[in-house]
Amino acid sequence: MDKLVIFGAGSSILVDFEETCSRLGLDLLAIVNNQAGPSFAISQEKVIGLADLSDAMLSHPMVFALFTPGHRKFALDQARGLGATRFYSLIDPTAIRPSSLKTSEGVYVNSGVTIGGMSSLGAFSFINRSASLGHHCTIGEFASIGPGVVTGGFVSVGRGSVIGTGAVILPGVSIGANAVVAAGSVVTRDVRDNCLVMGNPAVVKREGIAGYNEVGV
Repeated sequence: MDKLVIFGAGSSILVDFEETCSRLGLDLLAIVNNQAGPSFAISQEKVIGLADLSDAMLSHPMVFALFTPGHRKFALDQARGLGATRFYSLIDPTAIRPSSLKTSEGVYVNSGVTIGGMSSLGAFSFINRSASLGHHCTIGEFASIGPGVVTGGFVSVGRGSVIGTGAVILPGVSIGANAVVAAGSVVTRDVRDNCLVMGNPAVVKREGIAGYNEVGV
């Protein structure tokens, strides 16, 4: 593959993207700071601003190092607005993925993830460190799965939703679009769209939220 461009220099999760690229032997062309503020990049010499993106750079594949679904969607819209058309799925070599996995564009799978058979990852979804997804698991577009999350089989996670660190989703449960499951929760029943749930067993704490960090997709 040719060189890769990463959007999201101001996001602290960027360092994991850089480490994944290093483990895969991928060459980083640039790291884009798409919002004003400091950079978390390990490779500070590769950090550039939006105004510095050339047409040649925009022709290379891109990934988006932002955990919040709404921020990831915003960065994608920025890149598309500038003319980018190639979006790479970055999967850490330490992840265990089945041959039957279906993966769309722009996905990120961090280190130590385990994914069960016949699962699917929607476009621009984000699976963080050491998550374990059961068989026949469906992750929607722009959804984010936090570190150490465990799901049973036949779990569905809706577009733009966020599952917090260490949460457990029981088999067959569906999480609605732009919903948020708080860290450490145990979800035993379906969660509606735009709801925040927490606890063991998880109960609805807020309804009508826009999404994680009040930014929806």
